[in-house]
Amino acid sequence: MTTIIFVFLIAFVASLTLTPAAILTARRFAIVDLPRERKVHSEPIPRLGGVALFFAFFLPFLVLAFNEKLYVQLVETDYRLLAFIAGGTVIFGLGLWDDIHRLPSSVKFAGQVLVGTLMYAGGIGIHFVLLPFVGTIQLGILSLPATVFWFVLVINAINLIDGLDGLAAGIALFVSFTMLIICLMNNRLLEALGFASLAGSLLGFLRYNFNPATIFMGDSGSYFLGYILAAMSILGSIKGQFATAMLIPVIALGVPLIDTLVAPIRRFILGQKMFQPDSGHLHHHLLKLGYTQRRAVLLIYACTVVLGGLAILLVHARDEAAAVVLLIIGSCVFFLGRIFGLQPFLTPRKIGGWLHEVSDVSGFTQGRRSFLNLQLAIVKSRTTEEMWQALRKALDELDMDFAELVLYREPVVAPMGIELEGIIKPNGSIPPRDEASLTCTYTWNRNGGAYDDWLNDKGLMKIEHPLLTRNNGNVCYYGTLVLVKDLHNHSSGHYMLTRIEHLRRTLNTVLEQIHAPSRDA
Repeated sequence: MTTIIFVFLIAFVASLTLTPAAILTARRFAIVDLPRERKVHSEPIPRLGGVALFFAFFLPFLVLAFNEKLYVQLVETDYRLLAFIAGGTVIFGLGLWDDIHRLPSSVKFAGQVLVGTLMYAGGIGIHFVLLPFVGTIQLGILSLPATVFWFVLVINAINLIDGLDGLAAGIALFVSFTMLIICLMNNRLLEALGFASLAGSLLGFLRYNFNPATIFMGDSGSYFLGYILAAMSILGSIKGQFATAMLIPVIALGVPLIDTLVAPIRRFILGQKMFQPDSGHLHHHLLKLGYTQRRAVLLIYACTVVLGGLAILLVHARDEAAAVVLLIIGSCVFFLGRIFGLQPFLTPRKIGGWLHEVSDVSGFTQGRRSFLNLQLAIVKSRTTEEMWQALRKALDELDMDFAELVLYREPVVAPMGIELEGIIKPNGSIPPRDEASLTCTYTWNRNGGAYDDWLNDKGLMKIEHPLLTRNNGNVCYYGTLVLVKDLHNHSSGHYMLTRIEHLRRTLNTVLEQIHAPSRDA
């Protein structure tokens, strides 16, 4: 315990001393974080805090190296430490280079994958998991991808959560304390020293990074922190009866990991690029709710402390207790997911509707298969009359009230971008009905009434679809399909517009086939 306190104090003092030097260096060389749309600060802030964290973390171990007996006991007994130090140096260098010169995201991702691969080659890997109520699962060939995924996940989790003053450093501090306690409970002295050094360096750094911050850790700091937490979680993983090799650190890192995993899902649902930065993270939502930076950070600190306590509790939990803890964790995940901007999409009704849409698009629903059969009947048509008769059955299935199909007796071909005034669009998009020599008109009316009565009535849904195909730089016009539906008497089906679009494409295909000989001639 004395050695652990000594390491903690050395790292703490080193961080307190080195961070002001990093601030001066960053200002001198203009290595600052400028205010931007996604940023919450309003003036340039130095971003070389990672340099102070890097040296403050390793300094206590350099001091311990002078104690030959302790050095041999702790270091020479674990060859993986060389890989650990090498990986930390590489990931720190990658982040530092990005802080100074800005690297493409593809290069940073490749660097993270490389570091994860090097760690696996150096003996720091995830080879099996011991799942609650399941037992031990050997990963086999999945060990390498699992290890790389873990490193990339944690590194990016700390990087993405680093959006408010002191947020990433504070979360990492509480996770370090949690893992320190767990390592001490299981007599893992070397890993405990690592977490003690990390906690000391973070506590000293928070003196300057907490709101209002005078320095940011930058990518060099967030990458390094994420790497240290990922690597030491593997080195110090606890193999209890109900803990997986990674379950304890996963719970302790719950807030940033959930944020990182939910972000691409949220962007996918909202139609955004899955890995494009946005303002939908947890801390952004807390600010939108009216929390100040400091209050938002303290609230997330509290969540991290609770999750850390659950992680410690889970180490020695019995069957029933483990189940309760996992239930609480699952509830926390659901709660956090709802406030990450997904609340409108996580209701049972929304989820059920989404699954139904997926099944309809995939062709699994009876309605989709039935309508597909009607489309196939249209495709088999050899004349426009057969096509119209098949089309009427599809329109009846859609509960349309009126339909008119106006076709040119011979398709009109024009170069793309050329509008044939008076022929293609004399009155809107409807071909002229008074020139029988040019067009052929088919009309279907469910309840009777004149065409003009339908068009002039109010409160009707009216759709006009031009029928055309594009090929070799030309547009071939076949005519127009007009559909009218009285929504006062018949509500629109959930997939009505999708079905209409399917009909339009089917008609274009059939008309192209019917008129192919005339075009070739």
